[in-house]
Amino acid sequence: MDANEAPPRVPLAPALPPIGDFFRQVLTLGRQSIVPALPALVLLYCYRFGMGLYLVFSGDTTSPLGFPDYQARAFPLIVTATAYLPLLVLVYTPFLPLQDAILRGTKRSFMDSTKHVLERLWPYGVSSLIQFAIIVVPATMIVLVTGLATLPFGALPDKTRAALILLAMAPAAVWIVVSLFLMIFATPLLLLDGRGPLASIRESFRLMRRHFSGLLGRFVAFIVVIVIAAVFFSLPSAMLTIVTAVARQKIIGVEIARAVWDSAVSTATFPFSVAGLLILYRALVPAGESTAGHLEPAAAGDVPVPTPGEATGPTPPYRFE
Repeated sequence: MDANEAPPRVPLAPALPPIGDFFRQVLTLGRQSIVPALPALVLLYCYRFGMGLYLVFSGDTTSPLGFPDYQARAFPLIVTATAYLPLLVLVYTPFLPLQDAILRGTKRSFMDSTKHVLERLWPYGVSSLIQFAIIVVPATMIVLVTGLATLPFGALPDKTRAALILLAMAPAAVWIVVSLFLMIFATPLLLLDGRGPLASIRESFRLMRRHFSGLLGRFVAFIVVIVIAAVFFSLPSAMLTIVTAVARQKIIGVEIARAVWDSAVSTATFPFSVAGLLILYRALVPAGESTAGHLEPAAAGDVPVPTPGEATGPTPPYRFE
């Protein structure tokens, strides 16, 4: 190299893909993951459709005297949440290692991806509990403190006290959204790069802090596009809702048709939702490369988990074949 020639510029941090390239990569990765994950998508559709049928035939949520039956309203939510937990481990989360293998240009079955998640089930469960506590505890404390603060003012009307508590839910909701955003890379860090429960959350905060504006803009644009697409493809379901509203009664056939269509729309959009997250994650943490430049050192016991059949050397972060 000539003494007067300037050395090549080395970027201080990985660059995020431009918006146009980002959406093209999401579409490509989402399409390529449909066939390998077809059994899981069928299972996901059956779950969505089954829960839709359950809600159709679960009965009315009012008491015989016509008053709201809150226990009847809470029971479907409990059943839905209980059924969601095994589906999270066996269907939702395995999409991350499956699409990551596609992104690397290697072949991996959905069964292998599920096994990979099960092998990391203990740290994944611990990380999920920590994330849940970070999200829920401060939000709950905000609402509780506001409710307790209104107790000394016994003369306040019930509507005023309820309005104050409702007002306190605004900062609680903001905290929930912000904390979810800051920890969005915690699960990929844990599953794909072998980070520990606490290290993955800490490093997700670090990545978000260093690339906040770029990630926020891309996530907002991605959510807007997904919502618009979901609304567009849900137009037949909206028309069926209008039919029910005009009839002023619950028509079982119409409700079943809505469940069939809504389940198909939610299932079809799911691979692209995971692809949007993974594309941005791999832009910041390239596959097969050292993360020392933009991640904290791994804590004790945080040993990267190699993926069977994947190359150990540096590979391009965006490879579609």
